Amino acid sequence: MPRFSIIVPSHGVAGRLSQALDSVLGQSFGDFELIPVCDGPDCAAADVAGEHAERDSRVTPVHSPPSAGLAGARNAGMRAATGAYLLFLDGDDTLVPGALAALDARLADTGGVDVLYFEHERVPWWEGETTNPAAPLLARTPDGAFAPDRAPHLTGVHLPAWSAVHRRTFLTERRLDFPGGHFTDVGFGARVAARAERVAVLREVVVRHRVRRQGNRLNLPGEHHADLLDQAELALTHAVERGLPPERRG
Repeated sequence: MPRFSIIVPSHGVAGRLSQALDSVLGQSFGDFELIPVCDGPDCAAADVAGEHAERDSRVTPVHSPPSAGLAGARNAGMRAATGAYLLFLDGDDTLVPGALAALDARLADTGGVDVLYFEHERVPWWEGETTNPAAPLLARTPDGAFAPDRAPHLTGVHLPAWSAVHRRTFLTERRLDFPGGHFTDVGFGARVAARAERVAVLREVVVRHRVRRQGNRLNLPGEHHADLLDQAELALTHAVERGLPPERRG
């Protein structure tokens, strides 16, 4: 069993997929499988993933139709994964050098946590400043492993799926996957935080996340805003069903 399964959805980012995959394959820590998720065998991203698979047996592409969306792609990657911990990486993002070694060391120190949250950089595609929005949240957490009740501000709503590694058996045993629709990270992150028993943080940048020029989807008009309400309702309903106190409901 590999230590990590890195799941990389690739829809719409074939031109940058090589950078994402190379950032994983170039890591000093090598005990992982890399799972690019492509729209189908004939798409441009599949060609990129196939070329990497020919060069490195740790690359095992899978397919998910575009109609399944980001949630479907991530879920397809989860079904194919065999690693102890899952790491989700967008197809136009990259891991910083030494990221997997740092994650492995922190997991060893904290002893089998369900979720390990980490810092990330938001890097504009064009002009703008690089930011680290997770750092203030993680700075307010205990050292070592801790129960989520000790850091109620870590609801999962404010932390995307690619800002944590998740123990695979924790997700599968509790049937935690990505809900369909836009803003799937909200529903997933909240449900994960509600079900986790032991979590920890790594106060180091692991992922560089590219921010598109048009900015956050929240700032764009459209019917997708209804999906955000649906995801928020899903998160709140799950929190209430689990009997979580109000401060942990997002």
